[in-house]
Order: sequence, then C-alpha cells, then structure tokens
Amino acid sequence: MMEHKRYTPQLLYQRRHKEHIREQWRNVKFVVDWTVWLYLLIPGLLYFAGWYTSLWTKSLPAWAAGLPLPFLTVILELVMLTGGVLLFVEEADVLFLKSRSLWMRTLMKRGLLRVLWLQLGKMMLITALVAPLLVRVYEMSIYQIVLTSIWLGVAASFQVIAIHMIKVRHTGWRRWLFMALLVISTGWMTVRTSTWMLGEAWKIVLSITVVSLMLVTIMKLRLLMKGTFEGDVREDLRSRLRLTALMLSQAVSKPKPQKTHTIVFRKSRPLFRKRSIPNRTAEIGFKAFFRNSATLKLYFQLSGLSLAAVALPPFPVNMIVCGLLIFMLTLMLYRSWDGLATSEYMKLVINYDSDALHVAGLVMVRMLLFPLVTLMGYVMGVTWLGWLAGFMTAVGTLAFAYVVVSVTGWVRQIRTE
Repeated sequence: MMEHKRYTPQLLYQRRHKEHIREQWRNVKFVVDWTVWLYLLIPGLLYFAGWYTSLWTKSLPAWAAGLPLPFLTVILELVMLTGGVLLFVEEADVLFLKSRSLWMRTLMKRGLLRVLWLQLGKMMLITALVAPLLVRVYEMSIYQIVLTSIWLGVAASFQVIAIHMIKVRHTGWRRWLFMALLVISTGWMTVRTSTWMLGEAWKIVLSITVVSLMLVTIMKLRLLMKGTFEGDVREDLRSRLRLTALMLSQAVSKPKPQKTHTIVFRKSRPLFRKRSIPNRTAEIGFKAFFRNSATLKLYFQLSGLSLAAVALPPFPVNMIVCGLLIFMLTLMLYRSWDGLATSEYMKLVINYDSDALHVAGLVMVRMLLFPLVTLMGYVMGVTWLGWLAGFMTAVGTLAFAYVVVSVTGWVRQIRTE
C-alpha cells in the first residue's frame, strides 16, 4: 500500500504558487484575443529585433549619444520600483498558520526569495536592452555590465521588500509619507552609486556586497516582524488581483457618471467661417470625436506611440515607419467618421447627398490627422537631422499625408458609388 506524501510548508507554498500562475494565465486567456495579438506580436518582435540590432551596428541617435548616466539611472530606478512581494498568505490561515511560526516563516522565506529571483531576472533583461548604450556611450565591458545587472537586481529586491514592510505596517498618510521618503532616499543612493562605480569593476563588486548585506538584514527584519498578519493578507490579495484588475479594466468599461459639461468644446462656437453643409458636418464630427473620452484617450495614446515610433528607429527605417503610421491613422480616422456618418443622430439632423457627406469626412480626417502628422515629421527631423531640418521634414510629412488622405478618400468614394 502506497504511503501518503507528508504535507510540508514547502508543498503548501508550491501548491499556492502553481495556483496563482494558473489563475493569472486563465485571466490572460479570458481577455486576450490571441489571433489579434499574433498579428501584432510577430511584426513587433521583428521590428524590435531590427531596431535593437541597429543600436549595435549603426551610429547612435543624438539623444542616445548625449544621454547622461544619471538620467538613465533614474529611468532604471523607476523600473526597479515595479513589482511586489507575494507571500501566499490567505485569510483562512489565521486558524492554522498563525499559530505555527515555522510554517509562516517558511512561506515568508520562499516569498522573499521569489522576489530576489524575479528582480534579478527583470533587471538582467532591462540591462541587456540598454546594453548598447552602456557599451557605446559609457564604454563599459560585458563583465561590468553583468555585474551592474546583478547590482541592480539586488538593489531592486531591497527596495521592493522595504516598500512591502511599510505597506504591511502602516496605513493612511503615514504609509505614503514613509514610502515617499524611502523612494527618494533609495533613488538618490542608486543614482550616486551608479555614477561612482562607472567603469570600475571593483567598485561594482563592493556595491553588490554592501547591498547584499543590506538585503539580508532587511529580510531578517521582515521575518522578525510581529503583528502584520492582517497587512500581509491585504497586500497579498492586492498583488494577486493586480493583473486581474488590469485585464478587466481593458475588457470591461467602467460605468461613468453623467456629465452636464464636456472637457473640450464646452461652447458651440463655429470652427469655420464658411458655413457650408460639409464644413458644418465636419465640425460636428470633430467636436464629437474629442467630446468622447474613449476616442480622445485613444487619440492621445496613438499620438504618443507614433512620436516614439518615428523618433527611435534609425534612418531610413523611421521614414518607412512614419509612412505606414500615416496610412494606419488615416484608415482609423475614416472608420471613426463612418461610425458618425451612419449614426442615428446624423440621420436625424442631416439630410443631403453622399458627395457632401464625403467632403465632410475628408475635412474631418484632415483636421484630426494633420496636426499629429506635422508633429511626427518635426520630431523625426529633429531627432536625426537637427531642429532646422525638422521644419522641412514636417512640411514633407504633411504633404505626404495630404496625398494619402485625398487618395484614400477618392478610393472610398468610388467604392460607395
């Protein structure tokens, strides 16, 4: 007869860890459309691989070549602050684990070690992404980069555990005050230490040793903390539901209170002097686009991504990306116009021929696209050619967008006839 396997604290941790991973995976599968992501992920990976390779083989852009180390360290510090501690402690454990210190200490130890490995892996990946800058701008060797990634991982683990200790111990304004002081002090320490140990392997090793001793000390202090069971349960629940809340926020729209006034275009002032039917209709569509918070948010998100997409790649890849973005944005804005043109409101208040409707859609798309396209062209020119050439690339990009909008509108009109 087979003997039953003895239930231990390690087995309890492994079971809850596996359940957590399965739960997060179910949440992702429930929300993500893998067919859509497949079309987005493969071109994105290919584009990123080409861009990353260009950072090693081609000349760096002006902003990257002149990037000061403290600024880069501040960005890395923001990444280091992400993440949290997950001890896999549940409310029902108050009846069993709270009275057995060995089981609770085992869960805490495994949870703290999990933080260390996750932060080390995360910072090694981030360091590999910025390795072209570290090698070509700051003249660091591969050995120094590996040591730096370890130092960043250990420092990130220290900061995450310290923040976790504040969260489980304090609430209200004290919690935010202590967290702000901790973030400012550790951020200052990270920036100063990174500048001090640049180019010196022994300094990096010394920094790893010091931060490792600090990490071991704070982990021991965390194990010795008493009276934090309720805080541990609260923070564990918040950490486990963080991804679920993020997924649901993208899939389920939050109910919003009715607003009597909009943020933009609160007064119905005319945008065109010539009050023709197409102009008035385009004006209605333009105002409706910005009065809708969902489309307004999407517009600004795409604007930020578009500016980054034309600023980061090398020449002439950025020009190709800019052209593709203009086509994509044009089609997206035309679809937005189609939704308005076929709405019940438009059928109720407007009654005229399709030619006037086509002209109105053309005007609205130009009003929405041209400011963004002009800014994209200027950013692309400033990044690689200088501020004076940015005006020339802005004009050229605007002219190209004018042709794309006109040709696309002409094709749409032919198809509807």
